[in-house]
Amino acid sequence: MKTKRLLATVLSVVMLLSVFSVISLAADPYTFTLSQGPYQTEYYDYERFDPSGITVTVTNSTGSVVETVYYSSATYRFSFSVNLSKKITADTTAVDVYLDNVLVESVPVTVNHKYEENTSLGSTKHGTKCAGCGDVIPDTMEEHSYDDTAWTPNDDASFLRDSTESNFCLICNHEIKREIDGSAGYDIEFAEYQFLRDLMVYIDLLLDLIFGAIKR
Repeated sequence: MKTKRLLATVLSVVMLLSVFSVISLAADPYTFTLSQGPYQTEYYDYERFDPSGITVTVTNSTGSVVETVYYSSATYRFSFSVNLSKKITADTTAVDVYLDNVLVESVPVTVNHKYEENTSLGSTKHGTKCAGCGDVIPDTMEEHSYDDTAWTPNDDASFLRDSTESNFCLICNHEIKREIDGSAGYDIEFAEYQFLRDLMVYIDLLLDLIFGAIKR
């Protein structure tokens, strides 16, 4: 009987100590501190956020260091409010750093546009454009400008194809091409023989179809 009472008493003490241990742990949470931020905090919007250099110190309620975690050796434990595989956007002002899914700190960052002047904006205009997001400053847009005496030959004419030549914008170097009509393998003055050229085009297409079918 006494043995049973003794065992019951010991069990009660053990359970009581367990409860106090749980309460103690709950009252003694760890503190995560960003002891060193990322090396790079200024970006252009064609770059990706780089966490290199991040270090987190873990302390208990007494201020004792429990662990020091380096991003370089424990990348799997870190996560961020931006996608590391995508370019950081120009409207990003801070990046949240998480360790083991616990928010450590929000790191301020600066993200700028990378504007390049005199960039081609298509077939008709050029202007100042961001190399990252493609943002264009409207006031800088203007029409292409060409020297009409500066056409450069490209390829020679064949029997079926006219030759071409190129010109380049004097500001942004945008290229335009044009065909030299009548430069193919017949004289434009003998227009009645145009049907021969058309016939050769059809034969060429037919041969492409035949060879394509054979390759299959």
